Amino acid sequence: VFAQPIYAGSEKWLMSRYSTTPFFNKAYSVKFPFTNSTIRFTLCKILWRSILVIFTTIIAMSIPFFNAILGLLGAMSFWPLTVHFPVSMYMKQAKIKKGSRTWMFLHALGFCCLLVTLMAGIGSVADIAKELKNAKFFRNQL
Repeated sequence: VFAQPIYAGSEKWLMSRYSTTPFFNKAYSVKFPFTNSTIRFTLCKILWRSILVIFTTIIAMSIPFFNAILGLLGAMSFWPLTVHFPVSMYMKQAKIKKGSRTWMFLHALGFCCLLVTLMAGIGSVADIAKELKNAKFFRNQL
């Protein structure tokens, strides 16, 4: 999810730079059997995204505490993306009055989720600090 803007930006740049090359611009379609679904892709998308996934996997295997870093990213994105923005949009769309019982409940729910996010972030930072003490970079530990 976090890499989608990187994929889109790099593909757009490659397509604009090499606009006459079919490798970057020719779209292929594959129809799935027994459905009406088709998927459209370019060879650039398949190759470029595969290379980026392989590169990210190599980095993840090289850093022994990569899992804790992903936990920290997840903790930082949980509250705003999953709780705060959707609840705020709902309250605005439903025209919930400030100070009403529903308004207070939704804010209490958001505050509880914020506390969970903060605790998860603290736990991830503590895990990173613990792993850094005896980390051996570029060594696999099973």
